[in-house]
Amino acid sequence: MLLPRARLAALLVLAAPRALLAAPPARATAQALIAEVEKGPAGKDAARDALAEARRALTRADRARLAGDQRHGAALETLALEWAESARDLARATAAEQRASSLEKELGTTSASLEKARTLIEQTNARRNRAEAQLRELDAARAASAKATPEAAPAKPAKAQQRPAEKGGSE
Repeated sequence: MLLPRARLAALLVLAAPRALLAAPPARATAQALIAEVEKGPAGKDAARDALAEARRALTRADRARLAGDQRHGAALETLALEWAESARDLARATAAEQRASSLEKELGTTSASLEKARTLIEQTNARRNRAEAQLRELDAARAASAKATPEAAPAKPAKAQQRPAEKGGSE
């Protein structure tokens, strides 16, 4: 009697890790995925049909199991899981598309701002270049007028020389 119990204990020790590593039942996973997709705002609308099919497959699985058809019940639960996974994927795709759309709009706005900034920089550079050219012209004109003024100015007679000439003319 001890041998069968020892074998049973050894069998349980060996089988327990396999049971723990086994995937959860398709029904529980499908129900969890359905609940997850229904929580998301974008997922409800995009995956409405897939969610309806998943619920319908679960209902059909319940009816099959009640009728004693365990094999078809399990197959319908697996089908429900696939529909729930499809609904989840549709919800994710919709969320990704919305994110891509918002990023595309942001990119357009940023591109327009960048182009505006480039235009302003080009205008500012053109103004600076014109101002530098005008400054060089003014410096050149100032230098030319400074050199021309002392040479071109006639020498004025001294006041002392003018007075005796006047005095001499009246005597």
